[in-house]
Amino acid sequence: MARKSNRLPTLAAASVLLAMTMAAPAQAQTKAAPLVGVTAIMMNAEIQAMIDGMQDRLAKLGRRPGESVTIEIVDAGADEVRAAAQARDFARRGAQVIVAITQPSIEAALGTNSRTPVVGAGITMETAARYTNERRRRPLTGVALGTTHGDQFALIRRLAPDVRTVAVPVDPIDGDMRTRLQDLAAVARTNQISVAPLAVSVLRNAVSNRISELTPDTSVILLDRGLLPAAPVEALVAASSARNLRLFASDEDSVIRGAFAAMVVEPFGIGLQLGDIVARILDEPAAARLPFERARATHLVVNRDARALVDLAAIEPTETAARQSVVDWADVAGPRPRIKPPAPTEPPPLGVVRGIDVPTPRSRPQSPQR
Repeated sequence: MARKSNRLPTLAAASVLLAMTMAAPAQAQTKAAPLVGVTAIMMNAEIQAMIDGMQDRLAKLGRRPGESVTIEIVDAGADEVRAAAQARDFARRGAQVIVAITQPSIEAALGTNSRTPVVGAGITMETAARYTNERRRRPLTGVALGTTHGDQFALIRRLAPDVRTVAVPVDPIDGDMRTRLQDLAAVARTNQISVAPLAVSVLRNAVSNRISELTPDTSVILLDRGLLPAAPVEALVAASSARNLRLFASDEDSVIRGAFAAMVVEPFGIGLQLGDIVARILDEPAAARLPFERARATHLVVNRDARALVDLAAIEPTETAARQSVVDWADVAGPRPRIKPPAPTEPPPLGVVRGIDVPTPRSRPQSPQR
């Protein structure tokens, strides 16, 4: 009787062993989650809000911290030497992106002798342009602070669709008004709106009587604190209220002091933009050479009085989706804490310009009852 052959089982065992041998290197070669290093010269609530926004956005895009991406956050404790060492350590450990918040942190990250992409935040567009020109060899991009004219005109269009003229307060003592309004006027034209200068006096805390030429139905005032940092806000509020004109602003402080509404840049919103940029770089490293983005004004701040003039409840569903949140007197924080500006200082006495008496400004209302 012939003996059964053990050849087939032996071949089967060899096949299994070979498969295991081939699988082992494949498993060993599985890539770890990419490292994103975040460095800040000194941690505070504003920077933490940026980081929160970035992490939330990355998670929404499928890059969950601790799972598909490793995010390591370091605080330099106001020590520039330490910040430089932290940035070098990120580069040495193979970080795929270094997120550097504020100028000292960006300087430290750019000082590393590596090609690690740097994503910056907390600087102006002018500073960002300088870095881009001086560091052409280094992958550098990010989010920078600039004008928000487009966001403000979009808000005006949303809340006052019949407006055809926007008056912009400018102090004649600062120079030619029309020249200073050129950039703003260019944005206005894309919204089919014309811009007219409105003379005010910072020194006398008063508004020109040319305000009486504005028609409430088709005109509003836009206070751009970038053009007029020391604007007589209370005088403008009083004068516009007396003529039933809506006073929009470019900043939260002016709304707290009585302006109608503003679209403002907030740290958490900057973080959302950072998250988009980091995700793009992780997917396509060449994205690190894209120009800096302008920080978008994504937070709508409204004066409590605006609720009597505009049905904010009707616009909240669409506005919130596009702009993140709607707040009342900067007291409602929404899903994330925000940086509330300090209470305004006591305004100087109001003056009289060209025969127009400006009423005494109303006091800031109390926070709404919880």
